[in-house]
Formats: sequence, C-alpha cells, structure tokens
Amino acid sequence: MSGLQTLAPRRWERDGAVVTTDAARVDIDVVQRYLAAGKQSPGIPRETVSRFVANSVNFALYPATPEDGASMIGYARVVTDFSAFAYLGDVFVLEGHRGDGLGTFLMDCVFGHPDLAGLRRWMLMCGADARALYARYGFVEPERPGYAMHRTNRQIYLKNDPVS
Repeated sequence: MSGLQTLAPRRWERDGAVVTTDAARVDIDVVQRYLAAGKQSPGIPRETVSRFVANSVNFALYPATPEDGASMIGYARVVTDFSAFAYLGDVFVLEGHRGDGLGTFLMDCVFGHPDLAGLRRWMLMCGADARALYARYGFVEPERPGYAMHRTNRQIYLKNDPVS
C-alpha cells in the first residue's frame, strides 16, 4: 500500500529533460510565482504552496538534472488516495519552454507512475487551451454535467480579512 510517507521518489529522463517526484526538488518559489500570477490562484501565498507540495505527489520538470543547479521549468501535482481517485492540478510549463513536447513528457510521467496506475477516476480543471493535451490521456467532458459539481473561490488568497 502506497502513501505519501512511503512513496519513493522517481525520476524520468527524455531528450535532456528530467522529471522527478522528489518533493525536496520542487522549487516552491517557481510554483508560487506562476500560480499567483494566474487566473485560478491569484495571490496564493508561499505557505499554501508549501503545504500542498508536502501533501501531494509532485512532478517537477527540469531542463537538465536538478543536481546541476538547473531551474525548474514545469510542474504538476496529483492529490490521490492511491486506490480509486486522483485530482491532477497546477500543471504548467513556463513560457519559453513550451512547444518542445515537455508538457507531453510531464504528463507521460504522471500517467506512467506505477503508484498511480489502476485508479478508477481522474479529475482536473483546465482552460480551453489545454484540452487537446489532456484529451490524449483520456480526459473528456463530464458525460453528465449536472452530476458533477465543484466549489471554487478564486479570490480566497486576495482577502485581507481571513474571517470574512
């Protein structure tokens, strides 16, 4: 049985790029800056990113081995029970590194991870620009849109008063 406490870090290499699931290799500042500047998580604090990195299966993308001091250029994370369900979120490849198949490589690593194999349901939220990528991995619009529900507060990190 897998869990975050027992999950051994994995590493993949392809065409000079590296993906690792070692949470210690995730550049939290890169993730926080990318998400804070976007529409989905404006203003997300670094502490929140640190918490979700600690409690997710992380996929950090580098242009060369992390040991060489290269900067992280992409990221994805999976929240899962390792049995039946996974949520794929916060997937990105930084501008300047897109168009070379790195997003595909990142997704190949996510779906090639043996501890995530055999899950019944995967969920994600994405914009129209990413739908073609995810469709290659079997993602489709909900068959019964009235069945799926969600709750989102995109302004939560911008509040000045944590009580309101």
